[in-house]
Amino acid sequence: MERKDGETPVENSAVGDVKEEEKQPRQEKKPFGIDAYLEKWTATEQETAKTFLRALIADAHQYMEMTEEEVVEEYRRAGKLHRYDPDTEWQKRYARVARTHPPPPCLRALIPKLEQYLKLLDEDDEQDYFKLLDEDDDQDYK
Repeated sequence: MERKDGETPVENSAVGDVKEEEKQPRQEKKPFGIDAYLEKWTATEQETAKTFLRALIADAHQYMEMTEEEVVEEYRRAGKLHRYDPDTEWQKRYARVARTHPPPPCLRALIPKLEQYLKLLDEDDEQDYFKLLDEDDDQDYK
């Protein structure tokens, strides 16, 4: 099948270009996102980071499936209903996961607000501790 200009469609195609591209070595894809950081870490740091992130995702899924009433009941069973604050609940859950599955220092550097979230829990624990001390003191005087 010839066109008016005398060339056939095959002659005009880039078939020769494809063969040249195949001969050139392929460039490796550079990692991006968290993978770019992971390749710099030791195997232990990578496994610790993965464990933390998996636990964090699992906790987030669990929390998203809960109703407000279930969250309140969870706090009530723990005896900390007075500590429940819907505005800081995500941060506290994040910090609880970080306490149970501590991320490696190299991952902590990527999570600058983690220290703030841990302070929220520390403040709650400190206030609960002082409350217990006050209750003990009150019982001693009776």
